[in-house]
Amino acid sequence: MSSNFCATTRARRALTGFRLRAGVTVGCSVMFTLMSAAVRADVRFADVVHIEGDRLATFDGMPIERLGVFACDGQHCAPIPFQVDERDSVGHWVVDQGPEPNQDNPPGVLDGNDSLLFMATDAGQRTTADRLPAGQPRAEITVFDPISGAARWVYLLAFPGPAPRSATSYVDYDPSTDQVRGARVVLGFRQGVPGYLGVIDGPGAGVPNLLDRMKVRASATFLWGLIHFSRNEDDLTTQFVGWRQGPIRVIRRQRQWVRLGWGIHSVTFGSYTFFYRDFAELPVGLNLNFPPTYFFGNITIKAVLDFRDLRGWSVLAPGLAAPLPIDGIMTPEKVALNQVRGSWFALLSGQVTLVEMMNLSPSLATVRRRLLYREDAVSDPPESHRGEEPGIGYQLDAWEHTGAGAHQLESISYALPPDITVRDFMAAREAPLRVQVQPLP
Repeated sequence: MSSNFCATTRARRALTGFRLRAGVTVGCSVMFTLMSAAVRADVRFADVVHIEGDRLATFDGMPIERLGVFACDGQHCAPIPFQVDERDSVGHWVVDQGPEPNQDNPPGVLDGNDSLLFMATDAGQRTTADRLPAGQPRAEITVFDPISGAARWVYLLAFPGPAPRSATSYVDYDPSTDQVRGARVVLGFRQGVPGYLGVIDGPGAGVPNLLDRMKVRASATFLWGLIHFSRNEDDLTTQFVGWRQGPIRVIRRQRQWVRLGWGIHSVTFGSYTFFYRDFAELPVGLNLNFPPTYFFGNITIKAVLDFRDLRGWSVLAPGLAAPLPIDGIMTPEKVALNQVRGSWFALLSGQVTLVEMMNLSPSLATVRRRLLYREDAVSDPPESHRGEEPGIGYQLDAWEHTGAGAHQLESISYALPPDITVRDFMAAREAPLRVQVQPLP
């Protein structure tokens, strides 16, 4: 597949930063569309290119405001949305808004532990150095897709003063409601866990909440099985740390612990939410001073998205040949989902496909992970709306071989356009883009 744009006018539209993104077709190379839903979306629609600062040594120490990222078509080059996220001296992402902002040292300059981000589909055609805007130093960034064999390019340039920037932002955060908005969904938090999920149905349209809450239920035994106890999401204490918003992603940081009773609480664990135009990452880090089974036994953790009413949607999971309709009836096929040792599931409508993935760090390789699925009106408090229509998520148990040290769980949630199949999308996740940075004279 060629990497040239099909038409200069369409390329110009893509470079000006409209929300709807590029579509790739075999017949005419890379074809950008903004209006027609009939053109198939690019399977790379959600891919964000991350380049660590240590790969951009030519720009080390440059003020970030002087950096610009450009993509080109056959006639001209224009700035595309990008951001540089900084880490402080202990490796925490810089959040410059909120009750506990932090900063890099020195702030506002690119260094080795920072990260440059832009949308892969915003990349354009290769050009020659003499056609780029004046700026020094500069670098050519190649984005290669191993599935299609196509390459796209962007150019990073440093300017004597503030660099030209795209006015487009793909994400928005409202701290008053603790909600973030992308191209297809709005995600909101309640007491530190997701409590709002709405599908965007056109500009200016209302976004009804589909989600009752995210249920986090933990149970274990204590004192050699003499005491059994359980905790839920209402037992979480959350301290909101702060946020940072750029055109590519919003970073939201918090710390949490679980009230165990008897005047004690669990270790404090920190978590970030990284919200992009088409997906969200929710990694949770745990640093244990002793194995979790040192004091506790029979540990079971359940994390379930409790939806209010998704009748008319369908559910897809590993091992299913076709989606199952969500209709309030627990068929044998749906009951069997509770035995699937999968790491993903999908919820499909005619408007959007929601894909949820859970990843565990290698230190948790012995933990048993399986899907949970319920579709009934049975009460499982605490909840605001009785029943789960459906309730879907994961159960983690068999913690016996987990040791002390650092561990991480990560939830990744995608909002796919309806013409991208889950199979194609998952295949693309298995073949990540390849990125090369080459300084230009």
